[in-house]
Amino acid sequence: MLATFVFIVAMFITMVLIPPLMKSAARFSFVDMPNERKVHTAPIARVGGIAMAAGAITPIVIWVQRSTEVLAFLLAFGVILVFGVWDDRHTLSYRYKFLGQLVAICIVVFYGGIAIKFVPFHSLESIPYGASVALTIFALLGITNAINLADGLDGLAGGTTFMSIAAISVLAYLSGDGTLLILSTAIMGSIVGFLRFNTFPAQVFMGDAGSQLLGFAAGVLVILLTQKSNPALSPAMALLLLGLPILDTFIVMGQRLYEGGSPFKPDRNHLHHKLLSLGYDHYEAVVMIYAAQALLVTSGVYCRYQSDLTNLALFGGFSFATIAMFQLAARTGWRAHARYPTDQLTPLSDLIGRLKRSGVLETYPTTFIAVAVPSYAAFAILSAPAIPYDAAITVFALMCLSIVGVFLTRGRGKIGLLERLLIGTTLTAAVYYYVTALRVNSAFFTLENAFFGVLILALAISYRFSRTRQFRATPMDFLVIFAVLIVPNMVGTALVTGDIGEVAAKAVVLYYATELLISQTLDKEWLIRGVVVTVLAVFTVKALWL
Repeated sequence: MLATFVFIVAMFITMVLIPPLMKSAARFSFVDMPNERKVHTAPIARVGGIAMAAGAITPIVIWVQRSTEVLAFLLAFGVILVFGVWDDRHTLSYRYKFLGQLVAICIVVFYGGIAIKFVPFHSLESIPYGASVALTIFALLGITNAINLADGLDGLAGGTTFMSIAAISVLAYLSGDGTLLILSTAIMGSIVGFLRFNTFPAQVFMGDAGSQLLGFAAGVLVILLTQKSNPALSPAMALLLLGLPILDTFIVMGQRLYEGGSPFKPDRNHLHHKLLSLGYDHYEAVVMIYAAQALLVTSGVYCRYQSDLTNLALFGGFSFATIAMFQLAARTGWRAHARYPTDQLTPLSDLIGRLKRSGVLETYPTTFIAVAVPSYAAFAILSAPAIPYDAAITVFALMCLSIVGVFLTRGRGKIGLLERLLIGTTLTAAVYYYVTALRVNSAFFTLENAFFGVLILALAISYRFSRTRQFRATPMDFLVIFAVLIVPNMVGTALVTGDIGEVAAKAVVLYYATELLISQTLDKEWLIRGVVVTVLAVFTVKALWL
């Protein structure tokens, strides 16, 4: 599929460009210095936006058919990039930022004809041209600056925008709009390539060039989706797709005006600042915002054909709940990770503490995972129907390679990237051939889902109470889970097989369980390699002889 190839190319170009750009950042004064308003404590290169722009634009220029809309988008993208790079080097005032954004917006509106014509509660009747232009300028200015202002923690702006554009790409696919799908996947690929270097602790920042590009792109893409690709979609659904950055901007601007200050003066009143002030650490704050954005985006996709009132009520209810929780926390002085003297521990906390010190909460779940993962893989393989001949030959070759690898390493050495890919491929193949088979026993299907529920619980407990904590989940892993678990289920039967969501979900659980086992058995790599060879041997026997 072309969209998949575009995603990979955009990601690859972004990842390749970032290291050399980082090396030259200091020479050309593209360095973000720490100050009282920022959370990082050392200078960090802010060149990610340049790499992201190159990664996104290249596949669009090569594979997207030239149209007025696409040309306008690319020209406006270039204007935003120029002003953003200028800002990253010289720190422009908000007036110059607005000037660059207005020029870019005028290009897409007046040259590209991209405008908001259908609004909530107005059916499918377009609004007057003057009102359409004014509303489009206001909306694009708003979302461009909303994501720019929300870029305050490692991986935050990139991750939240990734989820918004992932939802747009899903809806574009369902609407049959190939051009919008490729535009979306190009942006998504560039974000993933950037997040490889931006997940906490960040090695590089996207800078204003990157955050303004993401905000502008998200705004234009959602307008194309709701106004051109599929006008039957609820226009109010755009609030849910763009979600948290809009709410964050409303809260910050409102608080600044309420306190009598300038709405454009930087401060520490953003949602991520509020979470940090409540005692959450960097990782927790980012994941909580990711979870909230995922909730909004998923709600938007599933309510895309609901009434405008329903979508507005969802966004309004979420906004009210968010503001109310922060207000309640401020008034009561509540903080996360509150520490209490030993004599004030609850019986449950005391029990958990004793179990943790004894090692039970680490040993038993890990043992269960070590037995459950290969057992399920072998069961899935043996329960699957006939496996295609080409797949059988491939599995046999993988088994031979894994045996050779065991002898070459002689049981020593860490489990490397190639071996991890082999394990992941084997698990995914086992799940695929099993899940896509016809299963008529619904009771057994329920039991299988219960097994995965216990496996997820064991995985969470084992990681949470691990003493080494060498297996480190990151916000990037949240995006992997979002993309693999949620996106296929959004598409549903529109894909070649309706089972792809289940295959992806179970494969991801098994993958992370395996990663945890690898991290906690650093002196027993021989055992993991032996289990892999055994599972592949079962796979080979099933494929070639059964």
